[in-house]
Amino acid sequence: MNWQNKKIHCVGIKGSGISGLAILLKNEGAIISGSDTAEEFPSEKELAKNNIEIKLFSAENISKEIDLVIYSSAWTEEHEERAKAKELGIEELSYAEALVKYAEGKEVIVVTGTHGKTTTTALLGQIFESGERDPNVLTGDAVKAWDSSVRAGKGKYFIIEGDEYQEKFAMFSPAGAIIPSLDYDHTDYFKTPEDYKNSFKHWIEKNPGMKFVTTKEVQSSLDVPATLSDESDEKIFARANFIFPGEHYRQNALLAIKLSRLFGIPEEKIIEGINSFKGVGRRLDFYTPERGDFVVVYDYAHHPVEIKATLKALKEKYGGYKIVAIFQPHTFTRTKAFLNEFAQAFGDADEVYFEEIYSSAREKKPDISIEDLIRETGRYKKAQHLSDFDLKNFAPPTLFVFMGAGDIWQKAKKIAGLLGA
Repeated sequence: MNWQNKKIHCVGIKGSGISGLAILLKNEGAIISGSDTAEEFPSEKELAKNNIEIKLFSAENISKEIDLVIYSSAWTEEHEERAKAKELGIEELSYAEALVKYAEGKEVIVVTGTHGKTTTTALLGQIFESGERDPNVLTGDAVKAWDSSVRAGKGKYFIIEGDEYQEKFAMFSPAGAIIPSLDYDHTDYFKTPEDYKNSFKHWIEKNPGMKFVTTKEVQSSLDVPATLSDESDEKIFARANFIFPGEHYRQNALLAIKLSRLFGIPEEKIIEGINSFKGVGRRLDFYTPERGDFVVVYDYAHHPVEIKATLKALKEKYGGYKIVAIFQPHTFTRTKAFLNEFAQAFGDADEVYFEEIYSSAREKKPDISIEDLIRETGRYKKAQHLSDFDLKNFAPPTLFVFMGAGDIWQKAKKIAGLLGA
């Protein structure tokens, strides 16, 4: 599709994926407008840097001058802007459909699965960059080396983070793919663990020609052909300076190394890419210096498996520190489905606080509350509501780890500010 001078309006433009796509489309010459709620999102800074104005939702944002409306899946056809677009006969594409259109003519590499997608996508992008492939890259959060969630390159490769919700990843027939992990999630869409697993299995079977890299555990679960990392990848990793703690980060790096090698990137360039990798926003994102009397870190962990991995990695790195976990559950459906798993996920924390559940725009009236999670967690470890949190009650050295996919990062920044960061 020719995007030059195409007038495009993005409904829900602050979303992590659609905001990045808007920037890529503007780079292709499209004229971008967008709208969303008044709620603060991390993507706002990046959109502003690219001179993309964000308006509040209103039917008045939609006019006959618009050529195309791209919408986030959070907003249904009843949304006032989408209804106006339909009334005016304006073409509409979902974010996933528009992403497929943008990818036409490019050699696509998809990183999908449950955990580790953003980090692995970003690391792979930086390795391909070091390997002089000049890739296009779209991740779920800002890559620190680029200060952006996107990289607009001129090369043939397009490396994307493939969203598993509503099986958006399955819209692609990629040249390569990585699945770092697979744990049941998005219970409002996938009704059973088998439904979740089969969505990936069927996709892999439909694309027998793609270079597919994953872990032994995922391969065994899906029962599909795959390439696994091996000792030669371990040797490359050992030569690099990878700064992130925890086995899950190490595993993600090994998968990125393996796929990069399958695409012909030389060993020295792989090491160069790893050494330049400083992480992505909202993944072990430190809001204070990493060492000191009090340390504040935020992580996007919002699934029980992710919480366990994050706390384990921090406990290994910060022996001697009291670890205080502050968690905001993301969506009522996920909280209800994994209530007991969440309750048992905080074993490596010394104290636990919970913020109110962050709801999705898709959700209806809740049938679970944060008090249910506090009560269930209390069977294993003392848990309190965040309203009981008082900074004066903590002595050094203490590490505060804020976790969740909602707006809990704002609380983390506030605490860091109170500590003088």
